[in-house]
Amino acid sequence: MRIGLINPNREIKEPAVHLGLGYIASYASQRYSDLNFELLDTRVAKTHEVNDFLNKPFDFIGISATSQTFLEAVELAQSYRNIWLKTPIVIGGAHGSTVKEGVLQGFPFDYAVYGEGEVTFTELIGFFKGEKNLSEIKGLMYRNGVGEVVVNPVRELIADLDTIPFPMYSLFKMSLYAQHRMITTRGCPHRCVFCNSHSIWTNKYRKRSAENIIAEIEHLSTNYSMKSFSFNDDSFNIDLDRVEKICDYLIEKKIGIIWSTSVRVEKISEPIAKKMKRAGCYNVCIGVESANNEVLKLMSKSNTREKIYDGIQIFRNAGIDVMGQFMIGNPGDTLKTIEESVEYAKTSNLNGVEFYTALPYKDTQLWEYANTHGRMLTDKPIWEFHTINPRIVFDTPEFPFEDRLKAVELVTQNGFYHALSTDKRNLLLDLGKHTAKLTQRVFKGKVGNHIYLFLRNIYRRFFRNGTKN
Repeated sequence: MRIGLINPNREIKEPAVHLGLGYIASYASQRYSDLNFELLDTRVAKTHEVNDFLNKPFDFIGISATSQTFLEAVELAQSYRNIWLKTPIVIGGAHGSTVKEGVLQGFPFDYAVYGEGEVTFTELIGFFKGEKNLSEIKGLMYRNGVGEVVVNPVRELIADLDTIPFPMYSLFKMSLYAQHRMITTRGCPHRCVFCNSHSIWTNKYRKRSAENIIAEIEHLSTNYSMKSFSFNDDSFNIDLDRVEKICDYLIEKKIGIIWSTSVRVEKISEPIAKKMKRAGCYNVCIGVESANNEVLKLMSKSNTREKIYDGIQIFRNAGIDVMGQFMIGNPGDTLKTIEESVEYAKTSNLNGVEFYTALPYKDTQLWEYANTHGRMLTDKPIWEFHTINPRIVFDTPEFPFEDRLKAVELVTQNGFYHALSTDKRNLLLDLGKHTAKLTQRVFKGKVGNHIYLFLRNIYRRFFRNGTKN
């Protein structure tokens, strides 16, 4: 059986292996030995490669999409459907899990996988082979004989993540990806108002063992010369004992990688931060969100500006750079709270700063807040929110559109706005990180990390402008 997989991400800043597609391919191949997968990643594919893929006959097509990439997914699906009228097209990913049956209404998809996808995708292959009935497949949406969308019951989660085989890396042209992303956990026990991670993973926190993670790193390092990694978990350090064990393995085995990750900054200790540094960690990203404690409380965040500041200093003292991410427009925000956040960003010893405008997605508390307490300012669907400029899609009585616009202007003037970031800290941080990733593909050990630190020191010497760095 020939299966075409598509990752529509041509506008994404930095190419990355699509782990979800890699996982469903490897998982399904455990069940069926006759599967032949081919992948199209539009971020790295040349125009003729896209055209060649669309002109190939497959038994069915699988596309994964977020809300940001959904329009491109629709475009590619329609292009394939125009050539191959009868080939089934399946949509999966975060967008379908968020909007549910809406992903099939008026779009050129025949089936949709929602929630955790490995088992559902494999059983759908069983349907195409004549072994399964559609009604038996949990986590699947499809149209019945009269065109109505049927939503099957939710799929149970895979209890032991170590039983899932590593992604099918042979699908990807690995040399085109400077840094490799890994997912070591699924789910998050927290429920921040803006996050819809639970749409796929629920709030059940599951983790891979340190041994399983190290085995995958060794596999990638040995077979693909991967030396630069990013652990793309919702929060890598929820279980500090596991973090310490991973670091111990990296140090003992002398694998010689560099890595970055996202962390909950209030859940860190000095010994763990120092061990992370010894194990190759050079950068962490933290969700500050706001410097106002009341806003943090309304966002269902368990930290405070004081805890965040303390955590930043722990990482900085350990020699790990910290990227702080803030938001504009969460519950309780006003122009004054954004001014507080900008000042905090300048004085809290961060290496890089990014502000984002809050976008309310369905199945989040922020969506309910925007539609009940506030008012929507656009009729565009959620998959077009990212195309709006300025990216302000709702307002509230205490934070009207005019003040939100002033907030965006203030953040932009300071070089912190994500869409137009000109902050020298961010520019050099990006340059150093990118150079480190590329260098690690050529040299063994931590040469890339040394170059990254060298570039960071150039910033400190020539671009220091009164902020604490």
